[in-house]
Order: sequence, then C-alpha cells, then structure tokens
Amino acid sequence: MKYNPRTSENTSIKEYCNWEDISLLTKIVVDKVQRSKKKYDIILGITNGGIIPARLIAQELGIDHIQFIPVRYKKLLPNEMPTLDVTKEYLVVDDIYDTGDIFTKVYNALRHFHCDYAFLMKRFDNIIENRPRVFTGRILNHEKWIVFPWE
Repeated sequence: MKYNPRTSENTSIKEYCNWEDISLLTKIVVDKVQRSKKKYDIILGITNGGIIPARLIAQELGIDHIQFIPVRYKKLLPNEMPTLDVTKEYLVVDDIYDTGDIFTKVYNALRHFHCDYAFLMKRFDNIIENRPRVFTGRILNHEKWIVFPWE
C-alpha cells in the first residue's frame, strides 16, 4: 500500500493524539533505542513537528544536546543548518514519517554524517528501504490525518 499524496488536513478523516499517546510513543521509541545499545551524542529535531518529540526523547535518553534541522513549508533551509561534526553520532527525530519527502531531503543533507532516525509514527511499514537505522513508535497503516496535541 502506498501513501496517497492527496491526504490532507482539509480533506481527510482525522485521528487525534493526546499527550498520553505521545508519552507512550516516546517510551516505545526510547526503549527501541536503548535495546539497540547505540549511543548518541546529539539529538537533531526536524522542525516544526519534531521539536517536541526531540526534547522528550532527549530527556528520556539523558542527552542534553539538541539541535534543529530547519524545515519550513516542506522545504529544507540549507543556510540555516546547524554545523555538524563527522565524529559525532546523531539521532534525527520527527513526529511522523508521512510521504517521505521531508525525510529524503533531510537524509540527503545529512548523508555524510553518522545519523539514525526516530519517528513517533510512520505512515506505512515498508516505505523506508536501504536507509539507516530507524526507530518507530507506531506504524499507522492508514491515511487518516494525524493531529498532534501541539498543533
């Protein structure tokens, strides 16, 4: 099953997440990261949706260094990218892997660095192939528009 790009906030059935859902999804992602035994130096949150999940995951993992990957209106802003270090391990965090458009842009921008990825939700299970390690809290397997509590 492939994502329908016509799914939108205005035309789709909505699924609302509350803070309890976010707390549970954060714990699931953190548990998967901890079981992997991988240690990260820095959390990179994808703006805007990844800001809050990045902070929650960083807090649970005891990582006090968070930077942000600037994305506005579905566009990566290369001139506002943080300075990264090739010797560091990064966990890139976003709220949802939806169409893959933002992920692909971020992945391409960060491909020369040691990055793994974490999403509270992913639209479908089979949409990230031949990519780095990905930690996911929940696979949706539907096209409902997800409304997060910070929206």
